[in-house]
Amino acid sequence: MATPIKVFICYKKMLSGERPNEKAGILHYILRQDPGFDPWIDDSGLPAGLAWETEIYRRLLVSDVLLVLIGPGTSKSPWVPREIALATALGIAIVPFGFDLNRTEMDDEQKALDIAHLQGKITQNIKLNAQEPLLAELRGDLRAAGQRTKENQKDTLRDLLARRNPTTQKAPDNKRAATFDVSVGGRSIPLHIASGDLSKVRDIDVLVNSENDYMQMARFFESRTVSAMLRRRGAGIRAGKYDDTIQQELDWQLRDRGRPVQAGEVFVTSAGAPASELARINKARYIFHVAAVEAVDAEGIVIPFKQPYQIESCVRASLAKLAEVNQLQGIISPPETEQRKQQETRAGEGRGIARSIIFPLFGTGQGGGVAGDVIGPMLDGIHGFFDDPESAELAATLNEIYISAFKQDDVEAVTGFLRNR
Repeated sequence: MATPIKVFICYKKMLSGERPNEKAGILHYILRQDPGFDPWIDDSGLPAGLAWETEIYRRLLVSDVLLVLIGPGTSKSPWVPREIALATALGIAIVPFGFDLNRTEMDDEQKALDIAHLQGKITQNIKLNAQEPLLAELRGDLRAAGQRTKENQKDTLRDLLARRNPTTQKAPDNKRAATFDVSVGGRSIPLHIASGDLSKVRDIDVLVNSENDYMQMARFFESRTVSAMLRRRGAGIRAGKYDDTIQQELDWQLRDRGRPVQAGEVFVTSAGAPASELARINKARYIFHVAAVEAVDAEGIVIPFKQPYQIESCVRASLAKLAEVNQLQGIISPPETEQRKQQETRAGEGRGIARSIIFPLFGTGQGGGVAGDVIGPMLDGIHGFFDDPESAELAATLNEIYISAFKQDDVEAVTGFLRNR
């Protein structure tokens, strides 16, 4: 059964000559007899004031149609114009319905109420013994008005969401949108800004993933997140079904650990099954999962790290993990897996060293951090790590560092900061 149309009856309680407006009560009663309508009328006797206005606003907010009952002197009401204005602001369709008026008087009342642009009807049927004729007059208009309200509010909601969540202008996909030199261990290493979609980046050995401290990656269909994209593109396909390769490997890496893990810890997995899109097309080799988001289970929320010291720590921990992986010649995946076999083959051929890494802009996105503020601590983390003499081996083998920036504004902010620095 269709949901009844919620009709808010807007009327002046006392007509010209201080006559009570009995027509409003009759109209309300007759509309209630039709299961297609759910009418509401203010017959509570509440005085004009805060309680009255609050109830009116609450009722209007959930209404589908504002039925304005127009009789002699209705335009002189201080409240009817307010209800019309509020309905207009809420995108609620308005139906003018006159009684005890001729056409000229009806037009004058509508003009005074600022609804002269709406087509209004005048009825002689607001009587208890004229139920069917009255409903026949109103059914089509109320149903059409209810549909207009749906369309109006759809547009209003879209505009409101656009204002609250402005469309992100994606940057063009460019692996080296801008390049700078960073001094590392006595040598100069290119620092690239990789703009646009991370899934389009090719030939970078290590992808750094900002993950929650429970190390639970986002689900496949949450396509807006980097975590979901990596998980899906790194999945193998077995018997026509996805094999959740990366999350399974991540769980194996934490097999002797409790969760949540410590903030800033890094856990390494392969980039997925050798035949996966991430390994085969992107040519990625490893994913570094950094605990850069705190999951607050009791409140069902996540809190990304965005303090400068937290961001710097995440960068340094990632570089330290890269040095550790290289010491292992890149052999890190669970035994007896296809990933492990591939890593052992590479190591045997002298190709076990990872030489490039790409970082996200930690703390932006859900964290709400500003790219221009984040890049400073990230650069400090890079310098802080390589200023340590124990990092000399990685400094000698690392060839490229990338920063991923999806939005054009972020690309410009990061590029501007690095130029000034």
